[in-house]
Amino acid sequence: MLISEKLNPGYLFQEKIVLNKRILDRLAQVDTIVFDIDGVLIDVRESFRRAICRTVQFYFKEILHFQGSQNLIGPEEIEYFKMTGGFNDDWDLTSAVVLFYLIKAKEDNSKDIDELKMREPDIKTFITKRLSHGGGLTKVIDSIEKDGHAKEWILSLWDKDLITKIFQEIYAGEEYCFNIYGFYPSLIKTEGLIKQERIIIDKKKKDFLLQYFSIGILTGRNRGEARIALERLGWDDIISEEKIITADDGLEKPHPQGLKRLSASLKTKLGIYVGDIWDDLITAKNFNKEIIKTNFLSAIVLAEGFNLQNETVKFYLNEGVDLLAQDVNCILDRLERVKNSKK
Repeated sequence: MLISEKLNPGYLFQEKIVLNKRILDRLAQVDTIVFDIDGVLIDVRESFRRAICRTVQFYFKEILHFQGSQNLIGPEEIEYFKMTGGFNDDWDLTSAVVLFYLIKAKEDNSKDIDELKMREPDIKTFITKRLSHGGGLTKVIDSIEKDGHAKEWILSLWDKDLITKIFQEIYAGEEYCFNIYGFYPSLIKTEGLIKQERIIIDKKKKDFLLQYFSIGILTGRNRGEARIALERLGWDDIISEEKIITADDGLEKPHPQGLKRLSASLKTKLGIYVGDIWDDLITAKNFNKEIIKTNFLSAIVLAEGFNLQNETVKFYLNEGVDLLAQDVNCILDRLERVKNSKK
């Protein structure tokens, strides 16, 4: 990695991590770390991300019986939704993709997914023009043309609850579906993509974390999904109920209320919130706007593509992120060096 400060003189560029210079002297004071799960502690590219793609495909082919064989969305297109904000919930993101293609189907008078994939606008163009400032699924719904008949046709084919159910069955599979979601799969009876998840964080970091920090979890997963992840991490004994905020609590990012509740429970003076998408960065920023005596530094991990020519790296530097790293272990390595230097 090229070590250069020409891109942004306000940052210190090191191998696998970039640090905002204004926070360097504060790192030793950090007493709390709050982690997102997906993309931070657990690699979900082969689980949740694939579940989005497979759910969209299943819905159009098996539920709506559209013709064609093209894959309607790929991992890189999912990232466009994540970067625009408002799509921390993968169920909502999946429903938004289905809605996008139903809008195209009505405009093009087509029920062929090959044609729908080929014709403009593509997902990137749609997001750039209609969702560039976030807004999530609600904004996609609002983007439907006001023609009453068109909207009625689109929404008649769009079943958000069914889309979510398909997603859950694909993700959890026969083994975990009941334990996580409370029902047995009826449409897709296969091994769940949950088994494709990989642990990112070095399990040896647990002792270091317990020695120096209060630990919390702020995630878009529901409680069942989160608990299974924590069991796999070996953290189910250190994350009690008051130290975790999930989708079931109704405190969606980037609203800071979840982080506020955790900071009170963890008695935080200076924390770091480690996430992997724009909503996570904005959650920390929104917290700092409302709380005076307590601050959270923002940390974003990218998992792949970490180099100074990457547009995503430049994006987060321009957004004022405090720490930007290849993965969560790079952040913890840096904190460990800081703590050890103070002994």
